[in-house]
Amino acid sequence: MSSDDPQHGGVEQRGPWARHATTSLLTTRRLAVWRDEVTLPDGSPGAYDWVEAPDLVRVAAVDDDGMVVLVEQHHYLAGNMLQFPGGAVDPGESPRAAAERELREETGLHGGAWTHEGEVYPLPGLSPLRVHLWSVQGASPGPTALEGGEADLRVVRLPLTQAVGDDRVRCAASLALLHSLAARHTR
Repeated sequence: MSSDDPQHGGVEQRGPWARHATTSLLTTRRLAVWRDEVTLPDGSPGAYDWVEAPDLVRVAAVDDDGMVVLVEQHHYLAGNMLQFPGGAVDPGESPRAAAERELREETGLHGGAWTHEGEVYPLPGLSPLRVHLWSVQGASPGPTALEGGEADLRVVRLPLTQAVGDDRVRCAASLALLHSLAARHTR
């Protein structure tokens, strides 16, 4: 551990913030909740609660005819929505490998020409987790391997322009990826 490790008496500078100590509030299989004792940018003391969770991936599979492949699913907390296939990056797994796995599991699509489309921080005030964005063209069909919580998942193919305007797409990372693809295809 380095000397600036707050758990061992050091202070970690984070821009205008200083972190003095970190306490675990909750740890589960899916996430951890932490409380940092900090000095705020104005110099006053404070506490900052934040969530640690695995990075995620979203994949835009684009057909040769300009259709994008989305999935429709009811999420326990957010309800029914359309979004690009995706999920968590498993420990020791690269974001690219997670993207390939998630696309194959949810849609059966595999192979093709892959492009990294960047990453977004969907909740920067609450969590450092990132969503890695990918696109793939020319993927081949195959069998799906849905998990129990995905039994209601349905694959939907829409023209890119229609998907951009579809108010059922409410996943922030999917929207970012959709708009990036649309901007590139309208040039």
